[in-house]
Amino acid sequence: MKHLIIKWNLDQTLKGLSPPPLRMVLYGEGGAGKSRAVQTVTDTFEARGSKHLLSKAAYTGVAASLISGKTTHVITGTS
Repeated sequence: MKHLIIKWNLDQTLKGLSPPPLRMVLYGEGGAGKSRAVQTVTDTFEARGSKHLLSKAAYTGVAASLISGKTTHVITGTS
């Protein structure tokens, strides 16, 4: 269901409309499939030539590297 929301928001953006910014947080313990969900979303953006519109962040450096993202500290500019 969340993937459909993401696809709808991306499609609206690519049509030149202005949907509200979409911010999502994935919670869960290790092995819950968070990285796989992020990869599915990444694939969707890449397929539409819109990878530059996607920001990915994680709390730890290890988690950020698994999703090819940045830490939340880097994204927010906090330390």
